[in-house]
Amino acid sequence: MVYIFQKLIWFPFVLAVKIFLKFNVKGQKNFRKLKTNKYIIVANHLGFLDAYLVSASIPFFHFLKTSFRYMMKPKWFTIYPFVRWFGAYPVYRKQGSLEKTLESTEEYIKKGKNILIFPEGTFPKEGERPKPKQGIVYLSKKYNLPILPIALKGSDGLNGDGKLDFKKVFSRKYRVNIEVGEPFYYNEIADDNTDWQDAAKKIMDRVNTML
Repeated sequence: MVYIFQKLIWFPFVLAVKIFLKFNVKGQKNFRKLKTNKYIIVANHLGFLDAYLVSASIPFFHFLKTSFRYMMKPKWFTIYPFVRWFGAYPVYRKQGSLEKTLESTEEYIKKGKNILIFPEGTFPKEGERPKPKQGIVYLSKKYNLPILPIALKGSDGLNGDGKLDFKKVFSRKYRVNIEVGEPFYYNEIADDNTDWQDAAKKIMDRVNTML
């Protein structure tokens, strides 16, 4: 159901963002460098539309082969239950271990789904960069999947007070730029002896260098 809905909504959503936003994507050729249809997308997190803007950055014919999922705080499913159709699933933090916290994520990976992760987990405060969570290290080491870095710029301009500001979305005033970096593997930036927090930072550095 999610796969079908994602495909049906892709074209009208991309059309809408191109009409109402100054939307630009750079580096789509890097999707062609993926040697497998299974991979993890890592991106910085600025606004409420980020997951959907990332999906809009994926070339259409590549998107046809892609069924991706992304984690979301449980409270949003009560407010916006339809986000499940877009591929969202709840993640319950502070479960005592990464294995328990990422149990649902691992199930999706085992089913061949692509995972979109925002390792920083929250919107940054002005002038600050949130510390990336170590879950991306756990997953990339365990499953040895290619990591595709994506940098978002400008999507924070669409935020309202704790929610998406639809007036801003449809104002045609805001520019959103997305840059897709080259895919890489965990063992290209770290090894088994690397501290996990350092490794998480190295992964996010691939995103941050594009900002």
